[in-house]
Amino acid sequence: MDERLRRVLRERVEAYLHDVERVLRGPAPAAAWPAVRVRLLPLAAAWRSLLAQHGASLRGRCRHCDRAFRPGRNRRPLCSVWRTAHAHLVGGWPSDGGK
Repeated sequence: MDERLRRVLRERVEAYLHDVERVLRGPAPAAAWPAVRVRLLPLAAAWRSLLAQHGASLRGRCRHCDRAFRPGRNRRPLCSVWRTAHAHLVGGWPSDGGK
């Protein structure tokens, strides 16, 4: 992906998230429920898609992150995408530190 496309994608995602935060933190978020719903449904779909891409392989490891072989290690830490999802959607980091 070239740098220009990467920058445009980043700007669009940041603008989308800023808009969601603006609606949620507005003076009357309950009054804006239809607007919130329109923004939350794609966010849920995006998280599902991202987590599906980082789903477990037959070895029980992340299909995306476990592509490189690491000699001398039997088990890689929990995928950073799943750790981030847990921290932001469930609360806190997994108690085992992802190991």
